[in-house]
Amino acid sequence: MGLGNSGLCGYLERVGVPAGTPDTIELGTGELMRKRLFRLCVPLIVATLVAGCGGGDDTMDPEPPAVQPPPNLSGTYDLETLTGALSGGLTVGPPAVTGTFTLSQTSVSGDTATGSLALSIVAPSFSLMYEDQGTFAVRSNGSWEQTGETGQALGTFTLAGNVLTVIVTEPPAAVSTTVWRRR
Repeated sequence: MGLGNSGLCGYLERVGVPAGTPDTIELGTGELMRKRLFRLCVPLIVATLVAGCGGGDDTMDPEPPAVQPPPNLSGTYDLETLTGALSGGLTVGPPAVTGTFTLSQTSVSGDTATGSLALSIVAPSFSLMYEDQGTFAVRSNGSWEQTGETGQALGTFTLAGNVLTVIVTEPPAAVSTTVWRRR
């Protein structure tokens, strides 16, 4: 190989074989050379794998999706249909029952919008006139909450185009479904 005696000894010292090692090292079998090569390569392979894995704690979590606010329900709506205790469980609409529902959204925070409401339902055939005013809160998940002079109601809402549907599920005496069309 052209290393000569000094070349071979210098090489062995560079790869970690201490000076003064007996000259009886058998290079023909390659046993010692394989051990030295293994000792040199293992740290290099481990370092490469660790670097390739990112080192563990340096990864960043993805940003959570932005919270979508609920739709702006502001406007005046006319009653399309009413089903509930006020109508004796029947689904009724004009002219048997008429009504207006005015919502004015005043603030949005995250997935919740709040505002004021005014409600008027008149059912001459049932000798009924119901009016209320107060506040409402709607959330992106479709939940509905209203608090007025006559009490509190909880439920859900949907808005499809200009049609607002409010389903009151609590309290039991107020359970109803009203469908309103925006003017």
